[in-house]
Amino acid sequence: MSGFLLIPILLGVLFAGTAAGQTSADALREEIRLADRLIAALESENAALRLRLETEKAANSTLRELNETRRAESDALREALTAKNEAIAAKDAALAAQEKLLGELKKRRGSVWKRLGDVAIGAVLGAVLR
Repeated sequence: MSGFLLIPILLGVLFAGTAAGQTSADALREEIRLADRLIAALESENAALRLRLETEKAANSTLRELNETRRAESDALREALTAKNEAIAAKDAALAAQEKLLGELKKRRGSVWKRLGDVAIGAVLGAVLR
């Protein structure tokens, strides 16, 4: 900020003016004028600092809100991942049950000769019952 450099310059001029031996009235007027400039510079600097403080507060508020949003998004993604893993586990369980059922059905399935025997027995029983 330019106010930081202006203050030491004004103070130097203020004290140099009185040391140069001006008449007391002129020196007093000059000191008052320089003091007024110094006060204006300080007020301007304070206003700039207040504005910077408000800007920092707004930025912090926005960053805090962003952090909360990211945390909520992270939690939602974690829940979605858990749900996906549960769905995959359920599908795996269903596939395992189907594989087990297929294995049992393959064990029950008889040979071709056994089926031909069953058909022959059925034909004989059908002929006997007629």
